[in-house]
Amino acid sequence: MSFIKWQDEFLTGVSQIDAQHQQLIETLNSLHILLRNKNPSREEIDSVLDFLTQYTVDHFGTEEQLMKTTPGFPEDLKERHFKQHRYFIDKVQEFRGVLEDYHQGQNERRHVLDLFAFLSYWLCEHILKIDKETAKYFQKPPEISIQAANA
Repeated sequence: MSFIKWQDEFLTGVSQIDAQHQQLIETLNSLHILLRNKNPSREEIDSVLDFLTQYTVDHFGTEEQLMKTTPGFPEDLKERHFKQHRYFIDKVQEFRGVLEDYHQGQNERRHVLDLFAFLSYWLCEHILKIDKETAKYFQKPPEISIQAANA
């Protein structure tokens, strides 16, 4: 049973971004299963952290490139979005550092639960809010000036 099931409300309308979001949800669901069934092994935790590190490169790179190249994209929204991306990167690195300091046990499990809570919150706060707000600009048809249309 999945913790979060992919729903239409997650769709941004940008297929590459939606596919990347689905990967994040799959990872969150995998982490949920690991936590529910047992204490995750070091390899399982590292696998999740490795995915998240690569996700920040691939997914954030995709979004940020689209923001930079979309005509008329609001600068304040771009700055706010980039800031949230940096926060996510910092948190993943923080979790990696903390978890590397612990050996298998209760403290490690608590930190993995914290990671799970962070990812769940990120999904709701970032994807369902700022990513959807951002994606509206990627779907706008280019504005055509009346003079150019009449020429």
